[in-house]
Formats: sequence, structure tokens, C-alpha cells
Amino acid sequence: VAQTADEATDLMKMTFTPIASATTLLAFIRPPVHQNPKRLCLTKQKWHPSITSCPPSPRSVCLATAADAQTQSSSSSKYDDLVQWFLAADEDCYLSSKIEIRPSTRGGLETGGYGAFASEDVSRGELLMKIPRKCCVTLDDALNDNECGAAFQGLMKTAGPGSETVILAGYLAKEYLLLQEYERRIAEGSSPDDDSEMRRLSKIKFGPYLRTLPWKRGVNAQEHVLFWDNDYVDTLLKGSLAYEDAVEIRSSVTYATKILNGIIAPVVRKARGEGDDSDDDSGFRFPWQPKPEKESSNEILDGLEDAVRGAFVICLSRSFAAPISADIEKTEERLEPMLDLLQHSNNPNIKHGNALSGKIEVTASVDIKSGDELFNQYLGEEDENMPYHKFFTRFGFVPGVVEPLADLIADRSTIFFPQRASV
Repeated sequence: VAQTADEATDLMKMTFTPIASATTLLAFIRPPVHQNPKRLCLTKQKWHPSITSCPPSPRSVCLATAADAQTQSSSSSKYDDLVQWFLAADEDCYLSSKIEIRPSTRGGLETGGYGAFASEDVSRGELLMKIPRKCCVTLDDALNDNECGAAFQGLMKTAGPGSETVILAGYLAKEYLLLQEYERRIAEGSSPDDDSEMRRLSKIKFGPYLRTLPWKRGVNAQEHVLFWDNDYVDTLLKGSLAYEDAVEIRSSVTYATKILNGIIAPVVRKARGEGDDSDDDSGFRFPWQPKPEKESSNEILDGLEDAVRGAFVICLSRSFAAPISADIEKTEERLEPMLDLLQHSNNPNIKHGNALSGKIEVTASVDIKSGDELFNQYLGEEDENMPYHKFFTRFGFVPGVVEPLADLIADRSTIFFPQRASV
């Protein structure tokens, strides 16, 4: 935890050093800068763990399932809802009519990945998006949350700057679990106006955006080590360059989940009707005697582990380090709807920056032909601080690779496994 302003600054500049505890998680997770790797020639192998083999754990490891297929069929309407929500969220929101959302050329429906495309020719410098801060998921949303804001503020005071990503992930996980509860009730026949709880749940601020995010493996082509089982990590990654990073981040997220459970669980249990709101105050008590404290449970909330894991994947793979205002010296970690739809390329055809008004403006950096996909650059692929195996543990993919990563790792690719010098 940073003790001085200088140390806090150093923490925010760090990108991918192995983390020793959850309090240094922010340093590991701070939004980096994307690169473009050379196209890789891959060899084929008979054993394809991503397709033909699943570990004994109950969690999903195989990408292609009937449930995933159903999810893909509904994805288009989810993105339509996202666009409508975005344009109605603020009068300063702008999305060019020349943009359409459909399966990406980087895998597309085979992996669940969607992207943004030009439906008409776009000229260099043409404005494509305007994204006001109000539409972004920021730390302020978490700290000012009606239900958990005070607890998040307490956590930040205790843990320091390293807790920012933990708090942002906790806020996302809480909102997602409440959204799931709302959709469960709707599926059972409830309506948004049934009672005060349903009216509250129906107004989850980022609901349409949350529905498009990769909360589990395979959604939006997401193949992150946080979604893997321990046995799968050991079987595939042990001995690889990515193993230490994978184990450290998984351990830290597990620890963060225990911390967040005490903050999130009571809110979600209440929404599910599992909490006991009755004030059992029976029996005589002198005026100076305090009310008996209710027993607190350390039991992890059902669904919380998956939600927190998904929230960290989202923060790791999709967050931006963006200026808070015209003062470009001060940045914050945030999620930027619409912009985070764009897939990565080391040769991007868009650029984005902070306008004086505080909005993120996305423009074409080159002339773009109708039908071309729009690409952003997450981090430079030549960045020495972000070799391919770290790109994988951060973003859940390796640039230029279209083969399933589990197969690539099983092939003991040199991206992940150092090779001995020939004698």
C-alpha cells in the first residue's frame, strides 16, 4: 500500500509485475498500452484440450456448448439494447450512423467475439463516437453507490490506492448479481412495477452494458486464466512463462472475493429475500443495554465467486486509463461503453483522446472503407513490458493468434515455454 504521494504515483505507473497480495492488485491491473505481435505460424496437434478435453471441475472449460450457442443467438439484440441505452444516457453521447455491431473478423461467432464495423465509407478524421464520463463506469460510481458506497470508501481508506480496482470490480459484481436477480424475477412472471424492490432493480444504471460483458468463459471470445480451474492451470501452464502471473492473480482475486463478500453479500441477500429484516428484540432489556448484534456469516454468497472473477476479467481486459478532466496529468481507471467493443490491432484505424469538455472522442485515423472492422490498439506489441505471455494473462488472448489458446499451450508454443538451446 502506498504511504506517500510519490509511492502512489509509482504504483499507478506499474503494469505487469507479479502481485504478492490483493492490496497490490491495482498495480498489476492498471490499464496498459497495446501492441501488435507478428502473425504466428502454428503447428497442429492431435490433442486439442479446448475442444475435446475438459477437466473434472464442474465449471465450464469447453467453449462450445449449447448454452453458449443460445447466448450467441441473443447477442445481436443485446447490442441493439446497448446502443439504445448509450444514446439515451446523456445528450452528449454520440455514435456515428456509419457504425454497426456484428461478429468480429477476429473469430466472430466461432468464439463469441463481436466488433464494430463501418457500414459506409469513413474519411480520415471523421468523428465516430463521443463518450461522456457520465456513461463510463468509474470509481465514483462505486464510492457513491447508495448500497455499498460507504463500505467501499472504508475499504479504500484502509487499503489505499491499491484497492481501487478491487472496489471497481466489487461494484460491477454487485450490480451484475442484482441484475441477475431482476432477470430471474422477470422470467418467473414478475413485472418491473410489482413492488419497490423490483422498481429499484429495474433501474440498475449500467444494465444494458453489463449484459454485453464477458462474465464467463467464451463470451466475447474471452479466454482468461481467471476462468480456468486450478487443475487446468496446473496441467497446461505449469512450467510456462505465464504460470507465475496466472497463479498470483488468481490467488489475489480469491482473497479479494473474501473481502468483498462482507460488503456485497448483505445487499444481494436482501434483494433475493434471503436476509432477515425482522428486528428480533423480544424480552426485557434495560434502556442502557445495547441491542444484541446479529451474527454475521462468513459464508461466501452464492454466485459471488463467479461474479467477482468475471468483474476482474472485465477490468483487466477492458478498462482504460483515461484523464478525469482537461487536466491530463490525472487519470482514472474506467470502463468506456462502445469504445471497448473495438478489437485489438497493432495497426489501429481509429484514435481516441480526451476532449476539453471531458468527453472521449473517437475518430478515424485513416480512411476506412465500408465493411471494414474498426480496430483499437490496446498496447503496443513491441512493448518489452508486455511480452505475449503477459498479454495473455492480462487480456485473455495473444495478438495474431486465432487457434484456441489451450491448444497453443498444449503444443508448448515458444510464446509460453522457453526453449533449450540446441547442442
